[in-house]
Amino acid sequence: MGFQDHLSLLIVILSSFINFFITVLVYLRNPRSATHKIFSLLGLSILFWLVLTYLSYRPWDTPTTLFLIRLSTFFAPLICLFFFLLAHTFPSAKLKLTRKRFTLLAIITSVVMILLISPFAFTELAYVNNFPSPTPGFGIIPFVLYVILTISAAIFILFKRLRHSIGVEKQQIKIVLLGILLMPGLIILTNVIPVTLFNNNTLVPLTPLYPLVFQLLTAYAIVKHRLMDIRFIIVRSIAYILLLLFIALGYIAILFDIAYFVNRGRPSIEALQDLVVPTLLALFFAISFQQLRRVFEKITDRIFYRDRYDSNELLWSLSRIMASTLYLTDLSNQILEKLLSEMRINYGSIVLVRDKSIFWVGSSGEVSKHPFNNADMYSLVYDSYHTTKHNEHIFIFEELPEGKIKRLMRKQDLTIVIPLTVRHELIGGLVLGQKASGEIYSSEDIDLLKIVAPEIAVAVRNALSYEEIKKFNITLENEVDRATHRLRKANKRLKELDHLKDEFVSIASHELRTPMTAIKSYLWMAINQPNQEIKEPLKRYLNISYNSTERLIRLVNDMLTVSRIERNKIELKLAPLNINEVVQLVFDELKITAQEKHIAFKFEHPKKKISVMGDKEKLREVVQNLVGNALKFTPENGKIIIETSEKGDTSQISVTDTASGIPKESLPDLFKKFSKIEYSYSKHSSQPGTGLGLYISKQIVSLHNGDIKVQSEVGVGSTFTVSLPLYKRKGGGKE
Repeated sequence: MGFQDHLSLLIVILSSFINFFITVLVYLRNPRSATHKIFSLLGLSILFWLVLTYLSYRPWDTPTTLFLIRLSTFFAPLICLFFFLLAHTFPSAKLKLTRKRFTLLAIITSVVMILLISPFAFTELAYVNNFPSPTPGFGIIPFVLYVILTISAAIFILFKRLRHSIGVEKQQIKIVLLGILLMPGLIILTNVIPVTLFNNNTLVPLTPLYPLVFQLLTAYAIVKHRLMDIRFIIVRSIAYILLLLFIALGYIAILFDIAYFVNRGRPSIEALQDLVVPTLLALFFAISFQQLRRVFEKITDRIFYRDRYDSNELLWSLSRIMASTLYLTDLSNQILEKLLSEMRINYGSIVLVRDKSIFWVGSSGEVSKHPFNNADMYSLVYDSYHTTKHNEHIFIFEELPEGKIKRLMRKQDLTIVIPLTVRHELIGGLVLGQKASGEIYSSEDIDLLKIVAPEIAVAVRNALSYEEIKKFNITLENEVDRATHRLRKANKRLKELDHLKDEFVSIASHELRTPMTAIKSYLWMAINQPNQEIKEPLKRYLNISYNSTERLIRLVNDMLTVSRIERNKIELKLAPLNINEVVQLVFDELKITAQEKHIAFKFEHPKKKISVMGDKEKLREVVQNLVGNALKFTPENGKIIIETSEKGDTSQISVTDTASGIPKESLPDLFKKFSKIEYSYSKHSSQPGTGLGLYISKQIVSLHNGDIKVQSEVGVGSTFTVSLPLYKRKGGGKE
């Protein structure tokens, strides 16, 4: 085997390895994607083609060589097929070719492949300069046409899609086209030009590397938009290849020097060629060095280091445990179980101290076989924090001199005592027994425990804080429940008292109204008795008594109405009515009072009826209350205007006066029970109110699904507006 043959073998092996690596990498990135599947099939086809092409040019007998040439050509249509499908589908996750076209293309490809494996493609084999040269038959013509059409169609599709693509997809297609152009370009530069012009075939063995250019660029284009950055892999791969080349060249140089000194002269070409196989073996051992090292380490560890563990992995596992739970018991159990199982320790505990005593202990392992004394354990934890040298804060049984501490550790069957501190405050200790193997703790064990102890202390402190917050929340919840229960009882009692109050007011109002009415009647009869002259001041006293009795009757009636409203006992006699008639009744009734006070009193209303569904007496009471208030607080020579109108689906009754007005800050309290607005307009009223009129009016209007609003300006006057829904007949129109 010549030097060029060895080089060809090396290139084929290297190309096949890289090809297989890229194929598997792309497929595993997304096995469900049509683009990834097609690229993987293309890679496998190229791999088989490379291997069979190399084998076909080896020194076999004529029938075998001819069969290998036919077999290598057999995979060429598959390469063209998958290349076309890749160009047509890339970078979609689904095959874009229709089923009919795909079936037709598969049939044509199968026919071409059958022709290539048959004697019609290559009829016989001749040797030119000891190089196999097959004679093509008529079956090669469909193959040539198939290759030209599929490759041309694929390139045409890619260029067409490049014109209509944007963003990432356009960049991906550019990368694929770059790979397609580089592959034939390299073949022309290294094969066609040197062979045809200079008759030099030195670079021909490099041909298997050129498809890799296309594969690498296409693979990068496929996975570029995924989460994976293939540039990292490329950089690492280049570094790995350079390392292997360095090892190979160094190995060759060493063998060359040895051959030089042995032969006392320059080595021959044959000797250099013989270095190829040892170099390949050296590369093989270089590649497999890490794997072999791991295998032998596992074997030796099982024999000599039965307690061996990965400290970094253990620290990571403990960190995850400490970050995963805030429950003290679970935290302690998981930490101890992980430590004891990985480090092969038979017993361990986490003890927590407070007020010079141990208040909590969490243990794992062979607990029943180890004695536990609170006083001795506290003494060990306390001393480990205050008496250790160089601030190492750790007691190791084997390294302690004989004395009190070592006796206590022997008595408690302990090997390691480490204090747990947070911000220089002692919160507890980690105590560990002997190793199950009987060996002493190694320096690696001690270093790991020193690292993990502060983390355990912080995790335990957090768990304690969580427990305290949890207990506080439970206590707070209990207190809230008790307070809520007391409030509910008080609220129930208040409702009962309120109900009793309403009952009392209702009964008292009923009982008071009858004698008050009788007193009023007798006073009126005394004042208006015919043929009898009443002298002053008796007549004045009788009038005062009569007016006071009338106010008391109004107060009793108002209290009775409020009681009924609050007990939901008020009854409305709803019927369609003309709101103008209700207002007219009030206007006629109070017109004389307005004339006595020299007040301009007007009622403006449309000629048509304004119908509402309501209780006539209750609404008359509302209007009478609003107009009565206006008359009460409007000074002489003032003006009061009552107006009715329709606005949308509502009827409106407005009472406008020229009284002193109401301040804005007093408006929110206007419709409250027993509310009296203390202001200068009250001087115009000789009759103090009860503070119930507007409250009752508001409630009555609300029971009619209406509302009362007020607009007032100090020094100008006020406007009270009652809004009630218009009555609609069954046909839908307003009555």
